[in-house]
Amino acid sequence: MASASTDRRRRCTGGRPQVMVRRRRKLAMIAVATVLAGLLPPALTLLFTWNKAISEARERLDRYALLLERRVDDVFSTAETTLAQLVISVDPDCTEASIDLLRKSIYTSLYFREAGLILDDHLICSSVRRYTPPVPVANPDHLHWPADGIHIAAPDLTQEDEVSIQVLRGGGRRSPAGFAVNLLLNPRELMEPVRAAIDEQSIALRVERLDGRVLARAGSAAVIEDADSMIRIRASDRYPLRIVVVGSRDELIGHWWENAAAFVALGLAMSLPLFLLLVHLDRRERSMDAELVDAMDNDELRVHYQPIHASDGLRVVGAEALLRWQHPQKGLIMPGVFVPLAELSGQIIPMTAWLMRRVRRDLETMLGAHPDFYVALNLSPRHFADPELPALVREVFGDHFAQERLVFEITERELLSSSDNVARSVIDTLRAHGARIALDDFGTGYSSLRYLSQFKFDLLKIDKAFVDAIGTESLTAGLVEDMVTMARRLGLATVAEGVETDFQLGRLREVGVDYLQGWRLSAALPLAELLAYLDRDQA
Repeated sequence: MASASTDRRRRCTGGRPQVMVRRRRKLAMIAVATVLAGLLPPALTLLFTWNKAISEARERLDRYALLLERRVDDVFSTAETTLAQLVISVDPDCTEASIDLLRKSIYTSLYFREAGLILDDHLICSSVRRYTPPVPVANPDHLHWPADGIHIAAPDLTQEDEVSIQVLRGGGRRSPAGFAVNLLLNPRELMEPVRAAIDEQSIALRVERLDGRVLARAGSAAVIEDADSMIRIRASDRYPLRIVVVGSRDELIGHWWENAAAFVALGLAMSLPLFLLLVHLDRRERSMDAELVDAMDNDELRVHYQPIHASDGLRVVGAEALLRWQHPQKGLIMPGVFVPLAELSGQIIPMTAWLMRRVRRDLETMLGAHPDFYVALNLSPRHFADPELPALVREVFGDHFAQERLVFEITERELLSSSDNVARSVIDTLRAHGARIALDDFGTGYSSLRYLSQFKFDLLKIDKAFVDAIGTESLTAGLVEDMVTMARRLGLATVAEGVETDFQLGRLREVGVDYLQGWRLSAALPLAELLAYLDRDQA
């Protein structure tokens, strides 16, 4: 009986020892895999994400330093060119003609607030007034000037009680001993490109001379330069200056602590593939310039069209395509913030290609009803240095959109950074296919006439700063009429941007500006509102 019962138990459980062994092995393997998935990946991830967070923070600071260095070199290069022209043009006796030259050097550059003449350690006159008697120069830093090149003095109060950087140059051998010219620069001018980009970020930037004298600052005042800060320094290749960028380490990599804790907790409970997926997701950058990479795929970019009106009759003849970024958390971001970051990161090329495709899709169906309508698109220096740009235009628009309906805009300051030969070839090729080229922000730099002689343009866009001056006592108030006269002689059409008042509108039409755009006529509109606006205009 016992034997029969034992046999039955053996038949029922005869394979059990082997099954138990296999189960134990399997459980051990699962346990090892669980431990590896829960402990090893989090540990490796902690080390990897820490190093990556540090590297990304440094790269982010380096990008701001590079952006600021380009601005500094551009401003002081303008100063060097302006001073070189003044020392051979002005009279040390400070005649009325010399004062007039000083004034013209100010309102043609827009960087500088004042220019002056120094003789025998005394300021004798400036673009503002003549000093009688001459004013002694008390600051020893303002008595150093080279005969070739420039000296950049640290900020100090001027005769007008304004804090300014002084840029000085001596008169050279042909001038009397002790003769020099200077330019006064508001320190805020140096920081303009980065001020919007670093808004509300725990980053501080400064421009300083190699002797440590600070020229300009921007950014968070709460950032303290100590052992816990991240500091990046970039020296200018052209001038004895350096850019110092300081960031709070805790703020720059603060997200690392949150993510590291989350990864450790999830890694203990989840499988290795899922954990690796989370690691991959963690590799995504969190700064604004990195989020821009995904903006096109996530359909966050918007195109608004600002109508362009003919001066004669104010009928709508075209529109400028303007990008907006509808950020899911930060709301609507204007191009002045994200376009410089896109240029630094190289995203400006695919972003412009996206804009071209969106413009073609938006407008190709309405062109038949508006045969004279054209679209203006802004291009960056990278495009005009890229010989493949005309091929991209043909690929995007092809036969769907006559290239005679396209205007490409480039600012003179941007064109300066491109290779002249390549830029000339790109411009000529685009024009050969029917597109028109507009020189944007005309008059805001110091190379306007050089561009007009070296490149073929179809339109000149008069910068808003000159339109704003209309009806004021500013020295630039009368320049619009001069620009229109010059454009006519060169066979170029003119476009005034930033028209905001009835007086500006009337005056611009009176002097013969060909096209007008601005809030007085219409703000930039989404596509649906643009089409309704065109229907009302046509009616």
